[in-house]
Amino acid sequence: MSKSENFIPYFLSHRNVTIALAEKVEKANYDFKPTETSMSAEKLVLHMVTSFYQFTAAATKQQPKQLHEEGSPFELGEVTKLYTDETLVLLKNMVDEDFKEIIDLTAFLGTKLPAEQVLRIALDHEINHKGNLFVYVRMMGHTDLPMFVQK
Repeated sequence: MSKSENFIPYFLSHRNVTIALAEKVEKANYDFKPTETSMSAEKLVLHMVTSFYQFTAAATKQQPKQLHEEGSPFELGEVTKLYTDETLVLLKNMVDEDFKEIIDLTAFLGTKLPAEQVLRIALDHEINHKGNLFVYVRMMGHTDLPMFVQK
């Protein structure tokens, strides 16, 4: 099994939960913040999915596309699926050698890393914020929540 074939199911086991949580955020709650210094629910979800997509584009040595227009109306669940689909296109095109490629992230992270590590950082970043999103959604009154990971 290729590295891509191993990574994608693990990515989706977390991303599918992110999608499920994003779909629970009603438009009326897009501006919800648990504290004044927190990101809004909308900004948090967009940050999660755009960051992972941008990390994946970097890992594949491609320029990320602009997938949604800032300020234009959208559904969080739909934009989350859009970024997921585009991320999967990049991941599916990776071969084992691509995971070993050194990616120059000095401008962003101050270091150069193998693509495999860039993808692990992206996933760790999403997992961290997914925990935040669980808190947001629970504070919005939702009690029927998904497990932390899904198959």
